[in-house]
Amino acid sequence: MIQRVNISVLLLTMAAMVFAQTTENGGFTVKGDITALYTLGNAESSQALGSGRGDGAYETEKNGYYTSANAYLEYKPKPDAGDPDGFKSDDFLEAYLKVAATHRNGSFYEPLSLEYYGKGDFSVSFDTYYGKVSIFDAIALDLPVTLFLKAGKYKTETAYFGKISKYETESVLYMLKTANTYNYQIEALYSGQEGNPFKLSGLFTSNYKFDEATPRLYDKDGSVSPHGSVVVGEYAPQLFASVRLEDFNLAGNMLSAEFDYALNGADIYSGNSIGGAFRFVLNPNAQIKIPLGLSIGWFEKNIDVLSGTVGAITGVRDTTSMRDTIAAGIASGLQWTVNDAIRVDANLAGAFYNINHIYRDPLSIISLSLDAQFAYKQFIFGAGFIAGSLTTDAVWQTKTDVNPADDANGFKKTFSFAENMGYEIYTGLKFIPFERAGKKMDGKFIIGFNQNKGISMNNTLESRADGQIKYRQVDSESGDMLETGGLFVKMELKF
Repeated sequence: MIQRVNISVLLLTMAAMVFAQTTENGGFTVKGDITALYTLGNAESSQALGSGRGDGAYETEKNGYYTSANAYLEYKPKPDAGDPDGFKSDDFLEAYLKVAATHRNGSFYEPLSLEYYGKGDFSVSFDTYYGKVSIFDAIALDLPVTLFLKAGKYKTETAYFGKISKYETESVLYMLKTANTYNYQIEALYSGQEGNPFKLSGLFTSNYKFDEATPRLYDKDGSVSPHGSVVVGEYAPQLFASVRLEDFNLAGNMLSAEFDYALNGADIYSGNSIGGAFRFVLNPNAQIKIPLGLSIGWFEKNIDVLSGTVGAITGVRDTTSMRDTIAAGIASGLQWTVNDAIRVDANLAGAFYNINHIYRDPLSIISLSLDAQFAYKQFIFGAGFIAGSLTTDAVWQTKTDVNPADDANGFKKTFSFAENMGYEIYTGLKFIPFERAGKKMDGKFIIGFNQNKGISMNNTLESRADGQIKYRQVDSESGDMLETGGLFVKMELKF
């Protein structure tokens, strides 16, 4: 009954948005997407995990599912050219609303290997909503720089200029962000002149609770207990700052760059995080693009960079004991439009991580991925391989000066090549884009198979980590190593 009500609310909301767009009220833009993915798990009964492991664990059922529906409503009033006192640009005012519904099996947390996703039961929520206004336009002040104020429920994150590959192996800055909570933001934007319309901007975002945004954790280095516990009655601020250059034309080649800083990002007591990313796109001719991406980041504490999970999960000491992590990623690719029917997109990416921990030895990991997609008219075929750890002797273990009883009786895990690699292969078709009542619609239908082990479990192409069941690897030399995958079918529609 509740699920039927949730679906009805979502459909009515989407219908109202579409109606708003089809009226004579100029400035409304409505977009949406629906994604459904189902996986037929390929695990044997011997790979089942014990009860109580968490969402998405193979206890009795091994088939995964993921369904999401999102609707986006944006309002930007159109300038009235006949009104001499009117505002001068479309940027004067912006209102945004995202309605989201997700149904998934989720994923439990596994240090350095698996990101946490909560189980979803298809409940409708107002995921994001904010208002944004151009101050100088509002007071009819004509300046080359535009100043924006933004407030509402949203998250601010890096621009991901360094991200190139479909596996996103090189995307090492994704924990540089605020949470999707109530925030305030000020942004200054300068747009280049005609002939080189680049954007240069700087922004600052702060949580609405300012210096009480997130609880402070007990984090004395060298201490195992009560390390990671919440300090009752003490809080810390959360903020994000960024400077960005976007699409700067260099002799026909495009350059984008960013420098980012977060204090207690991702809504936890994570301290200082600093990062930078660059993307340079070579355009030797009209048919070929060669992107190059580079990202470098430093994270002070409490962030598990490989899994993406942070210490907001109660009782997970492995995460709240992370210290001083350096991450770097690089990627390049080839986007080749052979002719009107044939397209090729191939990417190579790598990442390096040096992870420190309060009571475990430092760990260095190198990851590498290769992905490619071939398209003939509307038919597509793609495949990829990812090595979560290229090394054979990356050992994460209890320090010699720590009592083994304080760390699971002497923790030791080796991240080998074979137990951390993954692959994915898929085929399908993209729907021919069409317009109806002024709306452009497209989508794709995919059939594929993937198997991801260890660190590679969070990196997928068309499948999704939070929609597939996780189970124990067969004959794992390192003990309780995990894997996921199976035969999946995916439908995606965009309007």
